[in-house]
Amino acid sequence: MALATWWISDPLPGLRPLAGFTAALAEDDAALARLNRIPLEEVRARRAAGHRPYVGALDGVPVTYGWVATREASIGELGLSFRLPEGERYLWDFATLPEWQGRGLYPRLLQAILAAEVCEARRFWIIHAPENLPSGAGMGKAGLEPVGALSFDAMGGVALRPTSARERAAAGARLLGVPLIEEALAPCWHCGRPAAEDGAGAACWPPAPQQASSCTCAVQPRPPIALAGV
Repeated sequence: MALATWWISDPLPGLRPLAGFTAALAEDDAALARLNRIPLEEVRARRAAGHRPYVGALDGVPVTYGWVATREASIGELGLSFRLPEGERYLWDFATLPEWQGRGLYPRLLQAILAAEVCEARRFWIIHAPENLPSGAGMGKAGLEPVGALSFDAMGGVALRPTSARERAAAGARLLGVPLIEEALAPCWHCGRPAAEDGAGAACWPPAPQQASSCTCAVQPRPPIALAGV
């Protein structure tokens, strides 16, 4: 996983206005459940836990969505849960309907969320899976800076390896409650999961001594509605 962030002192890239695009907090739970393809009870449970849903629309048609965690969050793929201090936000579960992808909706939704939440928050965090290249591109266009790789270490624990902006990577590690390390991490979270669960590892992780690790997962693209699709 790649961890990215935006802090209140950072500039925001200018994005060309997209005719007919609007974004706001979702108010209709039933409509949100249909768009998000989750049960209505799940929508209500997320709200009760302090998660805020945003929906983007084109000419009034809801086509993209995302959630903002304000109190607590989790990364299920890594079995990681953490609390958010006051003034910090975690962005998660983003998607764009397949027929509307490729129009630049994702970075515009992200920037709309930053603009709406910045009155209460100063730091924003988000992740994307390495195989989800459109998600990473959309984050970059919105102004979110990648700071580290988040995956399993050789012992099966979750750790963060800085890739840039070490100070911010360290802040991200503190937020997530994981160590900041310089050693190699599993090439992808799929590879590291077996080692984390039972110590057996995958064919490529942990690597044998003096043997370079390359991912053997052959990760396939997600179904049409993908996390953080654009």
